[in-house]
Amino acid sequence: MRITESVEHDASPEQVFEMLCTHDYQELKCERSGALDHQVTIEVEEDATTVVTRRQLSTEGFPDFARRLVGETVDVVETQRWGSASPDGSRQAALTVDISGTPVHLTGGVSLTPGGSGTVHAVDGELKANVPLVGGRIEKVVAPVLERAVRLEGQVGREWRERA
Repeated sequence: MRITESVEHDASPEQVFEMLCTHDYQELKCERSGALDHQVTIEVEEDATTVVTRRQLSTEGFPDFARRLVGETVDVVETQRWGSASPDGSRQAALTVDISGTPVHLTGGVSLTPGGSGTVHAVDGELKANVPLVGGRIEKVVAPVLERAVRLEGQVGREWRERA
C-alpha cells in the first residue's frame, strides 16, 4: 500500500533539517505521538545524518484482529538516513519504519524541498504487511496511523519554532 503525505513548514529546508536532527525535537515528537516509552539516537558521519526513534505505542483503538496479533503495545522503530544538501537546500532521506516482532514495515523516502510557505516536508513509501490472508487488512489499519504521524510533524514543527 502506497503512503504519500506532506506538510509545510514556515522555515527554510536547512532550518527544518536542523530541527529534525535535534534530539529535543525528536523527544517532543515521540511524546506528542503518544509514546508510552521512547528512545532517540542521532548519529552524524561526514555528510550523512541518521535519526532513529524507538517508540512503544498502545494498540488501543486497533481492531480486535490486529490487537490479537500484536498485543497491547507495539514497538515502532523509525530510521531516517539523510544525505547532504543540494544547492537549493533540499535534502533527501531513506526512510524505514519497522514494527518490531511483526512482518509490517514501511520503506521509502523523506524529502525537504523549498516550496509553499517555506519547505515542503514529504514522505513517500510502500507499506507492507506480509501476513497471509489478513495483510491487506493490517495495512489498512496501519496506513492512517503513519499518515497521522507525518501530519504530526507539521504540528510539532510549529510548536518547536514557537518555543525557539
